[in-house]
Amino acid sequence: MFHQHFLSAPGTDLGPLDSGERVLWRGRCAVAEYAFDEASSLPRWTLPEETDVLVTDRRVRYAYADGDTLSSGELFWLWPQHLRVQPGNRGVGRNATVTQIQLVCNGPEGSFPALVLAGGALAKVGDADRLANVLRQAIARFRVENAAEIGVAPAHSRMLSRLVIGPEFSNYQGGEGQTVTLLGFVQVPTPESAEPIYAEATYDAPGYEEAAYQEPVHQEPAYQEPAYQEPAYQEPAYEEPAYEEAAYQEPAYQEPAYQEPAYQEPAYQEPAYQEPVYQEPVYEAAPVSSMPVSTMPVSSMPISSMPVSTTPISSMPTSGQRGYGDRPGMAADAMRAEEAMRAEQDSRYAEPDLASRASSLAARVANLLSSENDDDGFSPFGGQTTNLSTYLSQRPAEDPQAYR
Repeated sequence: MFHQHFLSAPGTDLGPLDSGERVLWRGRCAVAEYAFDEASSLPRWTLPEETDVLVTDRRVRYAYADGDTLSSGELFWLWPQHLRVQPGNRGVGRNATVTQIQLVCNGPEGSFPALVLAGGALAKVGDADRLANVLRQAIARFRVENAAEIGVAPAHSRMLSRLVIGPEFSNYQGGEGQTVTLLGFVQVPTPESAEPIYAEATYDAPGYEEAAYQEPVHQEPAYQEPAYQEPAYQEPAYEEPAYEEAAYQEPAYQEPAYQEPAYQEPAYQEPAYQEPVYQEPVYEAAPVSSMPVSTMPVSSMPISSMPVSTTPISSMPTSGQRGYGDRPGMAADAMRAEEAMRAEQDSRYAEPDLASRASSLAARVANLLSSENDDDGFSPFGGQTTNLSTYLSQRPAEDPQAYR
């Protein structure tokens, strides 16, 4: 809806200033109201450059008298949200624009009405900057001093206090302009509509009587306690369980599924090392030969020239030692080895070489005794026979060749 927020009704005089209100700036310039929420909006109303403008520490007032008609309005420092200086361009003629001071407010229903001052005493950019500095300091100081009444937060008050001593506006012709945001603003109230109110015509309804409607009366039903009835006991009827003979089903033959055995590689095991057990050799008594032993003295010569094995019996490999495993015929081989060993021992203890030497010696001695005398008729033993035992008991001759 189209509203005029900052212009009073025609012929309204704003009257004198309030008590204690101080005037900060006075001059003449053009005044207009724009709707900044509408793109390329036209001004809602305008006043010429001869309009008197008065800036105080509480508001900005303006008035223009055209004969008997007086147009006036005001903008309090509670409402402005943004203060902007827009310098004019350097063009001439119809393309030229003038320098403006824009006081943008936050209106109802998302609108942004703005009061614009331009021309007259603000034709130059420097004059507009000076008036904009006055407006910024007046608005900031008013909100800081009345923060409790208008509900300005402490953080906003500190930021507004910086605007009082902040940098001034400094623009040039054809520049981009400058904008300052003013915290702690209050929304602009909706102005009263100046449009005439038309009375709505009334029409007489035809005469008929509407049936009177009667609300049915609700009656609460009376509560009756139910009579107690003891439940009748009924003995449960016995039912014989129905016997059903199980149907015989011959088991279906299933061919066993062949499963190939899984191949498992034999695990290699390192043969365990066993320390050979030392066994003390068992010495057995040598069997005595049944051959008669000669009574001849034993010669001091070696009995036999056959070398005797120096290998101990215990050093022979057995089935329990390392390196020999169980094989067929091992027991028979061990028995044959034992019999050969016993035979060797029997041959050593029986001394067959000594017996043969004794018999050979006896034959030679008998041959000597029975031989004839030599050519000289001399007999070494005087032709007498001598007992052989006497020769056998004598010491051997010095010459060992005599007994060979």
